[in-house]
Amino acid sequence: MRRLAVAVLLAVLAFVVTLGLQASGAIDRLELLTLDARHRSGCGRKAPGSDLVLAWIDQESMDYMDKNGVPFPWPREVYGQVLAHLRTAGARAVAFDVLFDQRGNAEDDRAFGQVLADGAGDALAMKFVGYRQGGRDDDENQALAARALPLPAASLQRKPERGFVLPIPELQAGADRLGFVNILADADGTYRRYDLLRTATMPDGTITTQPSLALAALLAAHPQGSVQWRDDGLLQLPHGGALPCPRDTRLLLNLRGPAFSFDKVKFVNVLESINRLEAGQPALYPADFFRDKVVLVGIHAEGYEDAHPTPLDAHLPGVELHATALDNLLRADPLQVPAWELPLAAAAAVLATAVVFALPGVVVPAVALLLLALAAIAAALWAWTALLAVPMAAPAVAGGVASGGSFLWRLLVEGRQKRQMHRAFQNYLAPEVLAEVLRDPDALRLGGETRDVTLFFTDLQGFTSLAEHSEPQQLVAFLNDYFTRMCAPVLQQRGIIDKFIGDAIMAIFGAPATTPQHGRAAVLAALDALAISDAIAGELRLRGLPPIATRIGVHRGQAVVGNMGSASRFDYTAIGDTVNLAARLEGANKAFGTRCLVSHTAWADVGDLVVGRQVGRVTVVGRHEPIAVFEPLAVRARATSTDLAMAERWQQAWTALQRGDREAAAAAIAACASLRPDDKLTALWRERLADPTFDGVFALDHK
Repeated sequence: MRRLAVAVLLAVLAFVVTLGLQASGAIDRLELLTLDARHRSGCGRKAPGSDLVLAWIDQESMDYMDKNGVPFPWPREVYGQVLAHLRTAGARAVAFDVLFDQRGNAEDDRAFGQVLADGAGDALAMKFVGYRQGGRDDDENQALAARALPLPAASLQRKPERGFVLPIPELQAGADRLGFVNILADADGTYRRYDLLRTATMPDGTITTQPSLALAALLAAHPQGSVQWRDDGLLQLPHGGALPCPRDTRLLLNLRGPAFSFDKVKFVNVLESINRLEAGQPALYPADFFRDKVVLVGIHAEGYEDAHPTPLDAHLPGVELHATALDNLLRADPLQVPAWELPLAAAAAVLATAVVFALPGVVVPAVALLLLALAAIAAALWAWTALLAVPMAAPAVAGGVASGGSFLWRLLVEGRQKRQMHRAFQNYLAPEVLAEVLRDPDALRLGGETRDVTLFFTDLQGFTSLAEHSEPQQLVAFLNDYFTRMCAPVLQQRGIIDKFIGDAIMAIFGAPATTPQHGRAAVLAALDALAISDAIAGELRLRGLPPIATRIGVHRGQAVVGNMGSASRFDYTAIGDTVNLAARLEGANKAFGTRCLVSHTAWADVGDLVVGRQVGRVTVVGRHEPIAVFEPLAVRARATSTDLAMAERWQQAWTALQRGDREAAAAAIAACASLRPDDKLTALWRERLADPTFDGVFALDHK
């Protein structure tokens, strides 16, 4: 309970730290870095749409015009000529990212204004300013108020703008739409978002809603459409599409790439196309190049740079930000930012703490946390391709603080406790049991649980005779050596030595540490232990002492394992029918002349790894139903030809007996006798086969 309380406290503390960092703005700054990384990964990035074209007023265009006696800024008539040409070429709309707020030649201004008024599908730039209230005069205030979108200003959760600058009256009067070109950077000065709408306070106190240049261009391209909030919370767009939009209408742009990613033309080439057409020559661009496209006119020349740092380019021209926003609107794919920061942070804190406290050691939970972090990154990138900018900074900070605090607590507090417990119990508990206790100190208490385990019992035949011929000190030394050597294969196969009972050994496989196919592990340990016992017997013969032989019983089944005893003294052990049956099988070796007997439940784990034979179906004392019992002969990889032949002939005998062919069974057993003339089990079977009622079942009436 104490560990659980500490884990909960650390998770809560990590969440509180995250809340504090979020309030300070640190989490938001970190989140911006994760957004940049996702942009740069290229996951889900789309190429710009083919229905947008940028017409660049670049340095080459300015130089060309200057050589022809028209320095920049050009007469407004030039823009009127280009606008008229683009309309004739079939452009759906033309938007100018150029602020025409200063008067030029009056005749040129009127000419451009007339071209604007004579056709449809155009949008001009305006901007908001903070140095004055409203426009330059009442006419300008009324002009902007008349262009307000039919959206309630109260629906936009943002502060209204104070002042604004519009194109000169001759131009704005003829323009279909006006759109603000103000672009607001994020806290770190990088441009990732785009204000779709803003509100403006008029001198009379009314608040109007105005579109951005991108939205104004979309409205100009689709004059029959409108912008409005739908009942389902989506923002209805003029071309019929709809998208989820935050109430402050700051869209997280789905960037298309670095600078000049959109289809583009040079402004001067459009002018040259006009000249060629007037001269009866073909234009520089195909006749349908501009058909049904939205053309954005922008400046990118020396001294007139309008560049902005973005995650994909340190100098992205402003008109490309407008183009990106317009492309996002046309394809309804701006990135959405779900408000999941706090839920994900809480989940990360809980999960990180649980992993560190639930898994043993340091490496395992560290690797698990690394895999979880990689999975979270993969999930975030997958969500990014589905247009979801899932918050990453808050959960990363919460998970990092939680895991760091958990590791620190385990190192400083639990580490000291475990070192103290290791010193106290290393001489009394098996290493595996000690490891289990050190992982969870609360496990060192009375109680148990039902587990699937394999019990392993040995008994030493000939020990009494050996004791009669040995001094007490020699006998103790022999037992210490015998137990040490016999326990080695048990420990090698991940078994634990439960206890020594006189000259017998009781071992458990499958608990407390889980071991897959622990029945097989016990059988392999038994074969190695018998080989060690034979070696010890040979050593005793050389010393002139009576030989010994080891008998082993193995059974797999359900048993209650845990710490059993009194409140002041207890042992980790197993109890139940499985334990009793394993002990009975060890004793049954005497009746069959075998050295190791294995129940069918443990034998099922062995598969083809071990060569053996089925002794029969045996009824032991205390059980009414017979169980199938097997004798392992050798590991198949080390089996002799005699072992293999014995197993094959024995299986033939057993199969023949099961189908009622007693003569064939007797013949196969006779073949086994020729292979091992001194085999007691073979002799017992030859004797029983003489009884016509024998069906392979042996009933033992003594332990």
